[in-house]
Amino acid sequence: MNSPENFAAALAVGFDIGLPGAAAPFAAGLSAIGSSNFSGASILELSALLRRHFGRGAAMREGWFAQANIGGSIIRADLGSPPALVAEARAGFRQPMGAGLFIEPYARIGFPVLLGVGAVGGVRFPAAGGQAGAWRGAAGRGAAGRAAPSSEALAVEIAAALEGHDLADTFVYATDEGVVISLQNINFLPDSADLHDGELGKIHEIAALLRAMPEARIRIEGHTALAGAEEDRLRLSVERAENIAARLVGLGAVRAGNVSTAGHGAERPIAGNDTPEGMAANRRIEITILED
Repeated sequence: MNSPENFAAALAVGFDIGLPGAAAPFAAGLSAIGSSNFSGASILELSALLRRHFGRGAAMREGWFAQANIGGSIIRADLGSPPALVAEARAGFRQPMGAGLFIEPYARIGFPVLLGVGAVGGVRFPAAGGQAGAWRGAAGRGAAGRAAPSSEALAVEIAAALEGHDLADTFVYATDEGVVISLQNINFLPDSADLHDGELGKIHEIAALLRAMPEARIRIEGHTALAGAEEDRLRLSVERAENIAARLVGLGAVRAGNVSTAGHGAERPIAGNDTPEGMAANRRIEITILED
């Protein structure tokens, strides 16, 4: 790390906060890093950071990120040099661990750092105000007439609201059409549109979230893995989307006139169908909260 020797160890602490609006894929914060080369030479660095999340990680829940730090060293013990500028570029992957916890393995390069690798752990906190407050503008305007948030910002808020819920294999991300809640590996009875009893809790959780935006327009799409006859896959995907739509309407999560459905069979895979994990990911329901 930051020492004249080839190897050093470091301990880092910091925080960052997601930026609002169109800047939602970005987060800004502060970082403190202490490092030592085990021979008495040590440095304490303070820096500001800006990071960018990509893909599903745009919701800052999971995925790849790139980060830049700039600041200065305030203590340079036994190095015989005054405080100096510190600059760093970092890239890594955020892996959720449940209950808002995550771990991030990363690689870093910069000045005076040449090269380093490491991992940090942390915890994500939902946006202030809770889901109802955060989504108040989702249907077009807020209680005080405020403009609706962008899809990127709404995706961040929804992902934060889903933290800590029992929604395994559920991902949230923004598209040009709106915000997609992708329920992957959702289990139906064999060759049926009826949900497995163990999956009903997921639908109730999604319904509770959607009630915070009663005027939103929703599209529900069914997808299957590559198994069975093509016409059967298409029929099942349509019927399963319609089943989920009917449940959400019945739970008061969306108005019947504001929901549409579609089925695509196995035509739009997001993973290979040659492994059980890939087939599970392809067997999904996608709920899109459409932009007005």
